[in-house]
Amino acid sequence: MDESPGGGRDAMSGILVAALALAGLAFSFTPVAERIDASLLDLHWSLLRKFDHRPAPDDIIIVGVDDASIRAIPEPPGLWHEPLGRALVRIASARPRAIGLDVEIPGRSFDSLIPGLDRTLLVGLAAARQNGPFVVALTIDARTRAANPVHAPFLALLGEQRLGIGMFSREVDGVTRRFSLDLPTEDGGFPTFDGRLCRALSKRCGEGYINFALGAGFRYVPLKQVLETQDTQLLGKLFRDRIVLIGEAQRFSNRIAVPVNLAGWEPGGNDSPEVVVHAQSLRTALLDAAPQDAARPAILVLVTLAALLALMRNWRLALVTAGLGAAVLMVAGVAALRGGVVLHLSSALLTLAFAWGWLAIDAWRRKR
Repeated sequence: MDESPGGGRDAMSGILVAALALAGLAFSFTPVAERIDASLLDLHWSLLRKFDHRPAPDDIIIVGVDDASIRAIPEPPGLWHEPLGRALVRIASARPRAIGLDVEIPGRSFDSLIPGLDRTLLVGLAAARQNGPFVVALTIDARTRAANPVHAPFLALLGEQRLGIGMFSREVDGVTRRFSLDLPTEDGGFPTFDGRLCRALSKRCGEGYINFALGAGFRYVPLKQVLETQDTQLLGKLFRDRIVLIGEAQRFSNRIAVPVNLAGWEPGGNDSPEVVVHAQSLRTALLDAAPQDAARPAILVLVTLAALLALMRNWRLALVTAGLGAAVLMVAGVAALRGGVVLHLSSALLTLAFAWGWLAIDAWRRKR
């Protein structure tokens, strides 16, 4: 008889903890939780980038199609056969380790406008192909969701094995945080631009989250400089034994929202040229350093531990404990990310808030 009130309280406490844990777990499946977790992940990347930057080989360099390069070339970008072909020949002559071209290849011939135009680009593509690993990004039409066509002679020269889908996924808030080596298609799957390059260079490639704490900001050479310089030794110093990625580097065009901008020539910010995101994805894949999501049971453990706060009797002490618990969770999130695991913390943080809120309401009710 004397033990029943205590036993009843214990049972109610157990039910309360279970209810809070289940509520937190259910919250983890909502879009709100996705947005909060994404923001926390971006914060963790910024902290790691600032305080625990992980070194990586300086073997990727970007040739940028910037505003000055566009002004220096008289033809519109769709007719850049000659300058693009000439740039490829010059880069290939410097003997880089690999070349990636993130510039759309024409889908038809323009020889009727300027005789011999197609041949100039064919020469450049052939030089890049002869040098070694060479991949061209396929552009996906947003309306048809099909790859834009490539002019038949260019396609015949490149072959399917030198084509990769140049597309990134975006999360619920529009930010790109992950990359893939292959994308599903109606025929089963097709390699991405980064996946094709990585497999041409390494037998071990990993996919997952882009590691934004890896390596220094990328070095950059304007396309204009590649076309105009007469110093072949300079081109050799810039490109020899490096991976050269060619793509747009304009300030307000063809950019992607990211947690950290690794364009070394820009002041930072939260958007980046697409070619820079390709470069960081390739760097992550080559080092097999892509973090992975924590297993779902880990979230259940975290929300259960957070729900135990409801067992405390003093709401003021519980508030201090909740604050310390939130700090511990944040530190654990950064440490896990450093170790290659992404912990989704929003549900555990919300469970802490719910548990303390319950204690505060219960104390207020008792006081009344």
